[in-house]
Amino acid sequence: MTMLVTQIRDYIEHWNADAAPLTWTATTNEILAKVRLTQANIRKLVDNNGK
Repeated sequence: MTMLVTQIRDYIEHWNADAAPLTWTATTNEILAKVRLTQANIRKLVDNNGK
């Protein structure tokens, strides 16, 4: 097993041993607004890459 795989497995085992539920702090609308902004920025990058 490679060192990277070992480190990933160790991290997962540790994380799961002390797991806590995820608490969302943003509203659905805030999250979707960020998704739309990210999509728009990606489109700009793709469009500019073709030039």
